Amino acid sequence: MEAIDQIKEKITTQKSFVLEAGAGAGKTYALIQTINHLIDTKGKDLSLNNQKIVCITYTNVAKNEIIDRLENNPLVLVSTIHEFLWDSIRLFNKQLIIEFDAINTIKHEEKPDKHILGLADRIKSVEYSDRAFSDFENGTVGHDDLILLSQRMFENYELLTSIITSKYPYLFVDEYQDTAPEIISAFLDFLLPRNEKNILLGFYGDSHQKIYNSGIGSLKSYVDAKRIENIDKIENYRSCQEVIDLLNNVRTNIKQEIPKGAEKEKGSVEFINSENYPDKIKGQKVKEYEDSLMPQKSKNYDYVIKELESKGWEFGAGSEDKILIIANSRVARRGGFGKLYGIYNRRFPLGAADALIKREHPLTALFVGSMDKKTSIERKTGIEHLVNHYDNGSYNEISSFLKRNGSQSINLKKHSDKKVINEKIEGLITTRNTKSTKDVLDYALENKLIVLSKGMYRLQEKVNKNTDGLSDDEKAKIEKEKIFYDSVMALPYKEIIALFEYTQNQNVFSTKHGTKGEEYRNVLVVIDDTSWKSQYKFEGYFDDSDTSDGRKERTKNLFYVSCSRAKENLVVLALSKMEAPAMTTIKKWFGANNVSIFK
Repeated sequence: MEAIDQIKEKITTQKSFVLEAGAGAGKTYALIQTINHLIDTKGKDLSLNNQKIVCITYTNVAKNEIIDRLENNPLVLVSTIHEFLWDSIRLFNKQLIIEFDAINTIKHEEKPDKHILGLADRIKSVEYSDRAFSDFENGTVGHDDLILLSQRMFENYELLTSIITSKYPYLFVDEYQDTAPEIISAFLDFLLPRNEKNILLGFYGDSHQKIYNSGIGSLKSYVDAKRIENIDKIENYRSCQEVIDLLNNVRTNIKQEIPKGAEKEKGSVEFINSENYPDKIKGQKVKEYEDSLMPQKSKNYDYVIKELESKGWEFGAGSEDKILIIANSRVARRGGFGKLYGIYNRRFPLGAADALIKREHPLTALFVGSMDKKTSIERKTGIEHLVNHYDNGSYNEISSFLKRNGSQSINLKKHSDKKVINEKIEGLITTRNTKSTKDVLDYALENKLIVLSKGMYRLQEKVNKNTDGLSDDEKAKIEKEKIFYDSVMALPYKEIIALFEYTQNQNVFSTKHGTKGEEYRNVLVVIDDTSWKSQYKFEGYFDDSDTSDGRKERTKNLFYVSCSRAKENLVVLALSKMEAPAMTTIKKWFGANNVSIFK
């Protein structure tokens, strides 16, 4: 029986379920099929009872895609998890204060200076902000604490779960593996058991595609406890047989196959191991040894790229082929903005990717724009967007940009105004290609092509602040910010241009984390156990020697996700040497004839 028929059977018998769907299985299509089936069979009843189907997604991008595919049907509420949770609990203000106070009390034990007891006596309401952290003294719950607050509300207030059930008799969760364990608990330990006859829950995802630490990963414990029932979707519409065979070696809970009637071209899988490195010198530090291998690693990498290009792979902008690298630092280096990433990484050791690549820092946004968190729509406010409009001859966009982000209002239909702006932007382009980041910023400000955001004003005020009379701690913070700012300003602006090209998907590089859900004709996966040792260890995964179960699971899932992006041809290049035990597994999975070695 096909997966969708099993889902329809669960709906008929009022049995909640999890759809386990491997890469390329058409999971989202199955979700859309499910909802459309409910609209066709239950739509009239839902409308008469003023009820809706809820579909919860992990990202705004996924939310917008599902809304479009459902043609914005009014019977379906498509929401991100945080939107749904806050909408569900926000009217219970008295109870919110009690639970928010309880969370504050728990945090007080860890940081008594920052979390003062008796919060419930000091705040009158709880409001939600999509910032990461909560402001307890002002009654503002942040992005992270909303998860815990919601779990406590679901657990402690049965009336809340009854109200949700009366409004939403069908609740579906997309990409369940990335959903926080606290929310899975709220749904499956409290919402469902109390209301089994009145609500049906469906979870869609893949336990092998959990690549973030915060997600639940698997729902097997709930299946084993018979809280929900399992449905496997075994088709792989994306990949060739050779890639599917590899994926079936990586995972054990699903054996994927090409759908009946589908025709696939013959593809290939290949693993390349790097063994052409000198031995470690006695007494040499590990970091020194690893750094000494970088020139040879680059040679190995360049050789593989050249060989793949000779076979027809294309690594230009907009290519159907992709290079997946584990660490943001390596992507930045290959993408031409490695020094810029290094500066951000020194300033924000745990948040460089957010500040730079996700463009959440005002200095980044000044040059390459940013993303609206709520809509996932790009804010085209950066200097590079202005240049991009000019390159495309989009004078309406240039005019709009200057009105919104510049300090002048002009009429580009007038030849004289158009000539002035052309000259200014041509000058900007010349400066971009030859000068520093500071030179470009100064030029753009002097020629009134941009104005600084509030965040940039605050940053400049901080780095220019007179530190006389300040404490040593305050001086140190300002000095750290000044070093960061001055370092970015001193960089050749070409690194900013390279960053912009990366954000616009104009280069061939990506992190393995950034491609889930995407697919490419050919994929080169680059693995290196020196990239991110605390999180990933590929040799330890292949030879089953890693003593950290969490790291082994993360490595397996990241390897699976990376390899499963390929439609036709897959090459895995190990830049760190895989020893004999690991190679035994690799030869079994890839086939001995598909394994080659740099010696």
